[in-house]
Amino acid sequence: DGGGPGTYSQLLIVREYMTRLAFDQGTDANELIPADYFDLMGGVGFGGLAAFMLGYLRMSVDTAIGTLLSIALLVFPTEPQENTSPDVRMKSLREALENTIKECGLPLDQKMVDKGCPAGSCKVCVNISTALYAATTANVTHPQTFRTYPSRLSKLNPSIVDALCATMATPRFFSPAKIGPPLRQQSFIGGALGANNPTRELLAEAADVFGNDRRVAQIITLGSGRPRMIALG
Repeated sequence: DGGGPGTYSQLLIVREYMTRLAFDQGTDANELIPADYFDLMGGVGFGGLAAFMLGYLRMSVDTAIGTLLSIALLVFPTEPQENTSPDVRMKSLREALENTIKECGLPLDQKMVDKGCPAGSCKVCVNISTALYAATTANVTHPQTFRTYPSRLSKLNPSIVDALCATMATPRFFSPAKIGPPLRQQSFIGGALGANNPTRELLAEAADVFGNDRRVAQIITLGSGRPRMIALG
């Protein structure tokens, strides 16, 4: 779910889950990668960032926690700042995400769906399916899905950085993320307004990706408490 920096608590739950799984399997929890145990992950806001790190980027839970905290501290510094406008925060967020993508060995213009990469030919083509949710400023109640896999449901294929900025662009804290060519550019805000808990959307994705006849073995939905109401005006 969306939860801002509170997504840290979600990752702690994932770490506990993986620790128990390691115990059941008689192995070291540090050797387990969540992406090896789930077929589809999705998220909103900072929860979307967590899903992307664990899924597409195949991070361990501890690595994802460290990355999340680093990004949160860059965007929401503990020391008082002269300018903390939404535009400034969005610039800081984009820079932090770009650094993360570079550290993972990916180009900054890497698309969510790499159409020129045959399956199994490189690392980014074999990672698990991940979906991020945002909303256009024209329709804040209808979540837009950014996928790391081909789908007939949407033609949008932004860069990874743009998609992450879109799902994390929570109003009041960040300015909208702009995606698309100049004449057809759309503005996106954090999908939490339309799907703070994207479980329903992700179940529909699973049916589309794997087929309605496939049995769902397990669903894990992680929240960060009940956020206060955000007024748009």
